[in-house]
Amino acid sequence: MNPDCPRCRSTRVVTLHVGRKTCGALGTAAGAATGFSTAVSGARVGAAAGLIAGPAGPTLGGIAGAIVGGLVGGFAGGSAGAAVGEMLDETVLDSFECLECDYRFSAELE
Repeated sequence: MNPDCPRCRSTRVVTLHVGRKTCGALGTAAGAATGFSTAVSGARVGAAAGLIAGPAGPTLGGIAGAIVGGLVGGFAGGSAGAAVGEMLDETVLDSFECLECDYRFSAELE
């Protein structure tokens, strides 16, 4: 539940989630980069596992391993970044905006 505006006491207040969005995007990018570097080893494992499937197996297995490594890294980084951003929204940033008077404020003001 959003708090009332401390300036005009309006109940028309929205949550901005600036920290969660920003940190989530940065975490996703960092996680995908880490996942990409890890994907090299995943591609080697996928290529080795793909040997069972014949001549095209190592190529397809390597590509699949690289994709999975990037996706897992991006997801993990995005989740961690969003959690940090949520904490910043709650404690540091002015994460609420009044739709009546355009005042931005933090929940700490209440």
